[in-house]
Amino acid sequence: MQLQEFAGVARRHQRTMALPTILLLLVLVLSACGIQEQTGGPPGTNNETASSNLPPIDPNNPQAALSALQQRVYSVGPHGESATPASQVQLTPQELQKIRGMNATAAIVLHYGGNDWSNAQVDGLKHQFAAMGIKVIAVTDASNDPNRQVSDIETVLNKKPNIIVSIPTDPVATASAYKKAVDQGVKLVFMDNVPSGFKAGTDYVSVVSADNFGNGVTAALLMAKKLNGKGKIGLIYHAADFFVTKQRYEGFKATIAKFPGIQIVSEKGVPGPDYTTPAETAASAMMSRQKASCLPHETTVVRMSPSRPVIWG
Repeated sequence: MQLQEFAGVARRHQRTMALPTILLLLVLVLSACGIQEQTGGPPGTNNETASSNLPPIDPNNPQAALSALQQRVYSVGPHGESATPASQVQLTPQELQKIRGMNATAAIVLHYGGNDWSNAQVDGLKHQFAAMGIKVIAVTDASNDPNRQVSDIETVLNKKPNIIVSIPTDPVATASAYKKAVDQGVKLVFMDNVPSGFKAGTDYVSVVSADNFGNGVTAALLMAKKLNGKGKIGLIYHAADFFVTKQRYEGFKATIAKFPGIQIVSEKGVPGPDYTTPAETAASAMMSRQKASCLPHETTVVRMSPSRPVIWG
């Protein structure tokens, strides 16, 4: 079986290696008084467009909207593609046999690694590749550095893999390196982010992610439910041009705007690659400013959790 035939199988089924995506939006409740401090959010966010992609929301009944979220996928792909639930991805025994007969090789090129989330992705990929008879010949960790990831891609290409699964650190800075992989005939599958200018089905097979817009909507609805529709909150987000985390931000902002009694009074972006320490620092600073202006109030933290994996392209 030729590589082109494998690509056809992969395109028909979109992807078999669908795993949840990164957690990166933190919301906390601040006191009922405090200083207004807002930023524009991650680069390239579009809150007006996001508001048109929401389920019906009754500010007096957020639970109804939470239930409605289970009925469909709310995220779209980088170019507006409709998503396919990962549960619909199946390979027949005959297709698996053909893939195993290829003796194909794969490389996993991460944006960063070493944490529980990245380890889970690698474990899942290796497990599925083994089931398909595909040998993983390299796993790289760019530590969220685009220049390092470009170098990783070039090093991996010297090993001549048939497949690369990757999460681009920066859609613009890494595009030329991924183009070298395309020119070399490598089949690309992306997770969560796509290089600038790349077209599904032409430059890459597909992109896999969670329902990240739905994650943002869910976080806002849970917050509104906890607050009984009234309160002032702080928002900590991923301060980067990263497709899926922008979707979470847009989903949250568009949803919380449906609750007139809730106001975002402080926002802070966290660029990474160390998200935990800066997020804790930002949260502490927000709380300290609130305490300096009035008595402290109850604090509630809502983190976005992985949702149903979906596939675009």
